Amino acid sequence: MRGVVVGLLASWLWVTGARAQEPEPVAAAPEVEPPPTWRFKQKERPVKVVVLAGSIGAWPKQPYAERLAEMCSNVEVRNLSKVGFGALQLKQRFKQQFLENPYVNLRDPELEYWLVFQGGLNSVGTPERTNHDIRELFTLAHARGLKVVAFSLTPWGDDTDPKRWAGAAGLRYLRATRTVVDFVLGALAPQQALGDYARKRSAGTDAPWQPEELPEVAVDLYRSSLRATTAPLRDLEAMRTALTKDGLWKRQHAELDETARAAALEADAAEAAEVPRWFLRTELRSFDHIHPNAEGHRLIAETACPRLPASWGCTCPNAPVAAESPAEAPASQPPRLPMTTLLLLYPHWLRVLLGAPLL
Repeated sequence: MRGVVVGLLASWLWVTGARAQEPEPVAAAPEVEPPPTWRFKQKERPVKVVVLAGSIGAWPKQPYAERLAEMCSNVEVRNLSKVGFGALQLKQRFKQQFLENPYVNLRDPELEYWLVFQGGLNSVGTPERTNHDIRELFTLAHARGLKVVAFSLTPWGDDTDPKRWAGAAGLRYLRATRTVVDFVLGALAPQQALGDYARKRSAGTDAPWQPEELPEVAVDLYRSSLRATTAPLRDLEAMRTALTKDGLWKRQHAELDETARAAALEADAAEAAEVPRWFLRTELRSFDHIHPNAEGHRLIAETACPRLPASWGCTCPNAPVAAESPAEAPASQPPRLPMTTLLLLYPHWLRVLLGAPLL
C-alpha cells in the first residue's frame, strides 16, 4: 500500500508539472475539508504532538513523524501534513483540523501540547508572505497554549530543473529559500523576514520579535548533513554571463556605478556558483530532488532529536554533525526581492507547484 501511495504522490507532482502548456485556469475556491473526527488515544503518552508540513511531512514511507514517535517515549504524534500545501493553507488547516477539533482537549492540565512545523516550500516563491503566514501560525499556536518546534526547510533543487535553478534563477530561489529558513531560525530581523508584511505585526514594524512569533525550538535542517556540501561548483564565468543577461539582475543594479556593479556581479556570480552545494544529497532523494527518501527522513529525525524538549523522553541515536551552524550564517543579508517578483518571472504551472497565490 505504501508503494502505491508513493507512486500516486510522484504522479501528482509529474502531472502538475505537465500543465505548462495549458491555459491559465480560473482560481479555485479554497479547499474545505470535512470537520475533524480524530482524537489522541494514547493515555500513557502525555505529550501530544501535531506535525504540520507539506508533502515532505506527508511522505508515507517511514516519515520523520513516525520516527519521532519511536524515539520519544512520552510522545503521541498526529501528522496533519498535506501534499501541495503552502504556508497559508497549512495555517488554515491547523485552525480547522486542530484548533477547531472538539475531540482535542487543550485545557487538560495533565497533557502537554506541541506543534512541530516544517512547511513553506510550496510557497517559497513568495518568501515574505510565507514568513508572514508562518508567524501568524506560531502566534495562533501559542495563544492556545501550544509550544512550537520548527524544522527549517530541507535542501532542495537540481540542475535538471533549469527553469528554477539555472543561472540567475537558481540564485533567486536559493535566496528565497534562505529567507524562509533564517526566519524560522530567528536569524533575521522582522523587516528582513517579512518585508511589507512587517506592518501587520501587533508589536509594530520596528519592534524586535515577540516570544509568540518564534518557535521555542528551531532545528536547522537546511545546513545539516542532508546538504550536498561536496557537490562540484558551477563555472564562475558562466554564472557571470547568466547574471549580466538577466533582465531583473540588470534592473536591480542599474543605479550602481561601474565599480559597484562589477563588485556586485562578482559576489553574486560566486554565490550562484555554489548553488549545487545547497541541494539535497543525491543518495537521500526519493523520486525527485525535493522529497527525501526513508534514509533522509531518518536523518531529519536524528538531527532534530537532541534539540527536542526533555519532557518528550527522547532516546537519540548519534546526531549527524551539522555542515554549518546557524551562528556562521552571515550577519548581513543580500537584498530581498519584492514578494511578487518571482511570480512574474515564471509560468502559471510553476506558481501552482509552489503553492503561490494566483495573480
